[in-house]
Amino acid sequence: GSGFIIADGGYVVTNAHVMEGARAADIITYDGKVHKVSKIGENSEIDITLLKIEDESYEPLNLENSDEVQIGEKVIAIGNPLGLQFSVSEGIVSAIHREGENKLKVYIQTDAPLNPGNSGGPLINKKGKVIGINNFKVSGGENLGFALESNYIKSTINEISTEAYGKNLI
Repeated sequence: GSGFIIADGGYVVTNAHVMEGARAADIITYDGKVHKVSKIGENSEIDITLLKIEDESYEPLNLENSDEVQIGEKVIAIGNPLGLQFSVSEGIVSAIHREGENKLKVYIQTDAPLNPGNSGGPLINKKGKVIGINNFKVSGGENLGFALESNYIKSTINEISTEAYGKNLI
């Protein structure tokens, strides 16, 4: 799976299904360093987990307001598809507010290729801001990927951090 730094202090976000069943995990950052990780909390309905590494020196990625996302906008998906670390694929936003298996209309549809290992990675717009977290794809079709919209990432992370620390994280 994949993930990204979401807030100052070494906070990392990924999909809950990436961490499902894990008793321990390590995170490898883009500089090749291996970090022990602790789990802060999760929301399994939205499929988000908040993690923390001890190294607080990493810069977080900035979230875009997903209400500003436009159909046809160019995007890149970053992740570890099939274990190929730090891979980038390109596509466009095909649709917004798509319904997921959870019956919530909170997903961006993209034609950027997503494969096992992309889950939890960021979907980034041409301004370099995160518009979604790569979540799932529809099998049987080609390039039908879905990412949870960034506004829902923010609200979910803040719910988790408020429960854990009594305050919003982002």
